[in-house]
Amino acid sequence: MQLTRAADYAVRVMVHLAGLPPGTRASRGELAREAECPEQFLSKVLQSLTRAGLVTSHRGNTGGFELPEAQCGTSLLDVVQAIEGPVRLNLCLTSDHACGRQGSCPAHGVWAEAQEAMLAVLQGVSIGQLAKKAASRNGNGGVADGR
Repeated sequence: MQLTRAADYAVRVMVHLAGLPPGTRASRGELAREAECPEQFLSKVLQSLTRAGLVTSHRGNTGGFELPEAQCGTSLLDVVQAIEGPVRLNLCLTSDHACGRQGSCPAHGVWAEAQEAMLAVLQGVSIGQLAKKAASRNGNGGVADGR
């Protein structure tokens, strides 16, 4: 399984926004530079994040994108699912009737266990935690607003 570039860019954008002081807005161009992403492609990512309520979009001269303070606790899983939809390792994990072999398949339990572990790891890390880690690696000592 591999996440799409869109999900990777979404995580980069969210981490950058979480590292900004509360109420700070970033332009699409700034976010594209920070995420190392083509601006046109990032527009679609930002639309998905806004639709999911993870990012707030503002129009006009002072417009841009910002991360509502409450979203600093957003998990990596929430960001990925805002872009990808439900994350599944295998089709057989989507529903009880997705595969006729579920009851007899020796691998089904392994897929289910791996799925649970992956979701737990992604759920256990917040965007705010990643922003703090990024700030400490960049020598900033922490996120500007202490989130």
